[in-house]
Amino acid sequence: MFSSFGRKLIMMKCVDWVAPAVIALLIAAFGSHATAETKLTDFNGTWRGGGTDRSVPFEPAQRTNCRANIKADLRRMSTSIVCNGAAGLDKVIRIDITLAGDAFSGQLTQKATTRGDSASASVLKGSVSGHKTDITANFTVSFPGLTPSVAVTLKLNRLSSFSMHATTLGGELMNIVFDRIGKP
Repeated sequence: MFSSFGRKLIMMKCVDWVAPAVIALLIAAFGSHATAETKLTDFNGTWRGGGTDRSVPFEPAQRTNCRANIKADLRRMSTSIVCNGAAGLDKVIRIDITLAGDAFSGQLTQKATTRGDSASASVLKGSVSGHKTDITANFTVSFPGLTPSVAVTLKLNRLSSFSMHATTLGGELMNIVFDRIGKP
């Protein structure tokens, strides 16, 4: 039917077509997962975390435990975080953002108190602006007056864990790793 030369020619043509097709399938299967975009809804749910915290960069950092409740749709996210520090620093943080493409903006309110010192309560209100990539969100919280801005990085470590790192004036304020409690 086909000569030896004809079979080789057909095999070479098949290899020329199959190799690129296999490469395209591998890129589609693995490449799209590698660049999968994190959506705000990936953060929905209740989270528990631990790490270090302080009010200002020059005071000692203390161990803290936090709990976060996050409600999000594709364009908006509301976050409530409550942290209790081992040395008495308690914080309640509320963040509300709206996403437009890769950029977002919103508001942050933080109330900090030191247990046992009723005069220590301080409330900060600032505006939030930043951008997101596939697994991180980098934003700045700007406060009115002389209060310095705070740079914050949120990173989705996996669907069940994210980290929050905040700095100001070159010093770390907060470094917390959160783990999801239950299903989203």
